[in-house]
Amino acid sequence: MKSSSSTNTRNLVLAALFIAIIIVQVLVPFLGYIPLGLTALGIQISIIQFTVAIAAIVMGPWWGGLIGGVWGLASLIQAWTTVYNLGAFLFRNPVTAILPRVMIGIVVGYIFQELAVKRQHRGWALTLSGFMASFTNTALVVIFSWITIVMFHIYFPGIPHSGTFTWILLSLVGVNGIAEMIAGIIIVPIIGGAILAVRRSR
Repeated sequence: MKSSSSTNTRNLVLAALFIAIIIVQVLVPFLGYIPLGLTALGIQISIIQFTVAIAAIVMGPWWGGLIGGVWGLASLIQAWTTVYNLGAFLFRNPVTAILPRVMIGIVVGYIFQELAVKRQHRGWALTLSGFMASFTNTALVVIFSWITIVMFHIYFPGIPHSGTFTWILLSLVGVNGIAEMIAGIIIVPIIGGAILAVRRSR
């Protein structure tokens, strides 16, 4: 049986690895996003949430939340320094940038623990984790953006004071979200399943 200190050391090493992967994905767009032809508008599949989801599957919900928070902070910094599409303006809002990403790790971590660890339904757990990684991110980004812009009329630089334009931005997020949910139920079971298989064989 592994000691508490060896488990903590392993988690710290894994967390550093996942954080490094996320930073590379953020800095090198083609490693973090799959373009769908209208990248300038923000129509692209983000695959970074799947890195967060896999971290949560391997390490648990709270580590997943921490790693998701790193992605959120990186998104916030990127939105203020290097805006590469219209949708990125939404992430100048710290709440929109950070909280949904933290929740990806927490939600996926608990789902996997409940289904795979307690109920022994690993296949369903991986598939649902991939779906929920994208669903959680998309739903919370839309909700927090809508609350900020539509309800409280807080406009961060880059977002015009136009209701029509706001709905266009939120629609872009929704379109991305649908594509990402489909990608999630494919990518997470493949990669997550492979990593879990390697861990079990050691």
